[in-house]
Amino acid sequence: MLKRGERDGGKSKTHKASSTAKKASSIEEVRGLLADLLPNLIQSATTSYEAFSSAEEPEDAKGFAAHHAACKAALSHVELLTKLVRWAENTPEETVVPLSEDDEIAGLLAGARAALKGLEDEC
Repeated sequence: MLKRGERDGGKSKTHKASSTAKKASSIEEVRGLLADLLPNLIQSATTSYEAFSSAEEPEDAKGFAAHHAACKAALSHVELLTKLVRWAENTPEETVVPLSEDDEIAGLLAGARAALKGLEDEC
């Protein structure tokens, strides 16, 4: 293991910014660079999430919980990238009107009923 300040001869797996990398001269330039970069990153993250989440879930409780925590983290990553795209494109975020607890529960029940009806219609 290397001590602080020691070099590993370029074998480190950490990615360091190149000294030749273009430096943005304004926040608008940063927005433009991110607007070009982020859609591919979102697609990559989504593809990885789909592959991981469709894999067989562990049967033990600890593995099951870890699998779901990893899925949740991946979705949070995609959500963050999406928010960055909105910022980069200078698009305002949609404002969601907060629902009362009763309205939220009613919405969840309506969604569950619709899903059950869809399953019944398939049978």
